Amino acid sequence: MKQARDGWRLAALGFCVVAVVVGFVLGEGYIDRLPQHAGYFLVAVDDEVRVPIPTRPRHTAFIVVDGLRRDSAETTHVAQELARAGQCRISDQGSFTVSRPEYALLSTGLEADRTGSRNNDLTAPLAAESIWQVARASGLHVAGSSHLRWFEQLFPEGFDRFAHEKDHRANVFAPEQGGLLDVNVFHPLYVDEAGHQHGGASPAYAAAVARVDGEIAGLLARLDLSQDLVVLTADHGHRDAGGHGGAQPEIKHVLVCFAGRGVERRSDRAAFDGRSTAPALALLLGLRFPRDMRAGDDGLDVLWEIAHASPENAAYLADRRAAVERFRTQNRITLETWLGDQPGTWPRFYDREAGAQTRRIGATVLFVLVCAALSFRFRKVPARSALVTTAWVAFGMFVVWCVHHAVLGDFDFTVINLRERFLPRAGAVALVSAVASVLAHRRIVGDRRRLAGDMVLVVGLLLAAMLGHVYVYGWPLGFPLPPQPARYFPFFGAITLVIYGLVASGLLLLDGRRSA
Repeated sequence: MKQARDGWRLAALGFCVVAVVVGFVLGEGYIDRLPQHAGYFLVAVDDEVRVPIPTRPRHTAFIVVDGLRRDSAETTHVAQELARAGQCRISDQGSFTVSRPEYALLSTGLEADRTGSRNNDLTAPLAAESIWQVARASGLHVAGSSHLRWFEQLFPEGFDRFAHEKDHRANVFAPEQGGLLDVNVFHPLYVDEAGHQHGGASPAYAAAVARVDGEIAGLLARLDLSQDLVVLTADHGHRDAGGHGGAQPEIKHVLVCFAGRGVERRSDRAAFDGRSTAPALALLLGLRFPRDMRAGDDGLDVLWEIAHASPENAAYLADRRAAVERFRTQNRITLETWLGDQPGTWPRFYDREAGAQTRRIGATVLFVLVCAALSFRFRKVPARSALVTTAWVAFGMFVVWCVHHAVLGDFDFTVINLRERFLPRAGAVALVSAVASVLAHRRIVGDRRRLAGDMVLVVGLLLAAMLGHVYVYGWPLGFPLPPQPARYFPFFGAITLVIYGLVASGLLLLDGRRSA
């Protein structure tokens, strides 16, 4: 009897060690697992401008203030000036509010599900076409000025020159040798950095916003809105405490302003889909639309509210309306081919692919339940005791959820903020939860001899959840993106698996010493 128990204990210890290693590998590899820059379900549509725009802007300044919250943007003098000269809107940047994916969204007219840009680390070019590539292919000259190289890395064919200011004290709006080109992308980073370090409601963040307000004012002084075009936007906002990545209103809703040549004036803050940014630029610049832009179930009708309608450009706008309809038709035809029937809509296609993920979740849950039942049978745990243990596991999950929300916040990317802060805090959450589960075991289960075995069961469940995530959503992460909690889970789940695996291993060793 003792020999059999020692053998089980040794096997369980080995399982826990393997689980810890797998948890570490999956956690460290999750960032690399997120992106696939070849994209998903891209629908390429050929477009050409058949009726030229009567007058193209002399210079275009496209400004992306990284991490600028909408409420803070509203306080800036430059936004107020642009609102008077044109229009400002509330732009919805989608649910994946991470910087590089948002640069892709703004540049291509596609959501992160389909661009395949899902993290800040992959530097490979994106397959989806950007408005910057369209501009250069149409004979315009494009410049970039940023504290990061990420725009240039995503779209290396989109820029004639790109100034990378490594010193974040440098003014990316300062006059460049050679002056402004036809299209100019400006991307300061220090507002986002202040948000990460101090929070979106901090004095440091407000100071960074004041700085960018002054620097953009210097740029506007070199432009003439009767001849030039200015677009001011942000990739995402920030939580009061700092952080982004989720779909909270203060993060996903930013201010976008259009002013200058060809822009219709309006005073309200109407809704805007961030995916329409690149198509709006194409329309105002007299360019063809990016070939992969979202069409069908889209927000593209807003284009006709942004562009100024006048007799001289009526024919041009009619041509561009027809182009949008061609994009929608081609998307519908392609979707009907993929779906196998009508109607060909993006919501139906998303639902079908998400349904396949849901079925895989069901299969994973069934597999886990069977394995848990076999575990109880192998350990000769009576049915009633198995139900009590199940209640204890459910209590442990509840504790994890509560402690996570108390220490970190919502179960999504916003809580990560800074890696060096997130890892110890997430580890502390997992450790506190594990200790609470151990202490609760005696009151709920009441059998000290089963503690180590039940903790091994929890480790098995966590391991199954981590591996099941790969099975359900793919490696790299497939289409569509998981919902927020499932999207975040591999980060926190890996830490939890490692902590619980170590705690279970300690209990097994302690149980072995007691039996000796």
